[in-house]
Amino acid sequence: MECDPYAGLMALMRGQGMDANPAGDSAQAGTGAAPARMRLGEVVSREPLAVRVAGTLQPAGALRINERLVKGAKWKTRTTSPSSDYRALSGPIEGPVSTPHGTGALSSLTGGQVHSRDTVIGEAEVEQLEIDLEAGDTVLLLTEDDQIFYIIMKVAEAV
Repeated sequence: MECDPYAGLMALMRGQGMDANPAGDSAQAGTGAAPARMRLGEVVSREPLAVRVAGTLQPAGALRINERLVKGAKWKTRTTSPSSDYRALSGPIEGPVSTPHGTGALSSLTGGQVHSRDTVIGEAEVEQLEIDLEAGDTVLLLTEDDQIFYIIMKVAEAV
């Protein structure tokens, strides 16, 4: 049937019709998907959030933002450092203390500096203290209709 023009026309119409139905369903997009376009935008102001997209200023009401960029976002982390300094220390220290001059007991510590070559902070929680966008930042956005824009991430020039 490769030479049958009607079979080719039917296959083309079926393929086009899949993407044109009201839900935007297609084998490639999945159920309930709608076609989306990517846009680059520039942050105009942080609070209230406003982004310029294709020359048009979009107010906060037209924006949805990646949760990791907003103030108050939290996630769990494990932090390690091969070079850690601790300053302005005070208070009691329990257990044996090792120094370059040996191991011993220390009942309190006031001031001074301590350096560690192997620091691990396990099961820490990070909290975003402010929105992670500044005026002038470039952001990647998705939109279905150029009315609502989803800020996916900040983007920067590759170095």
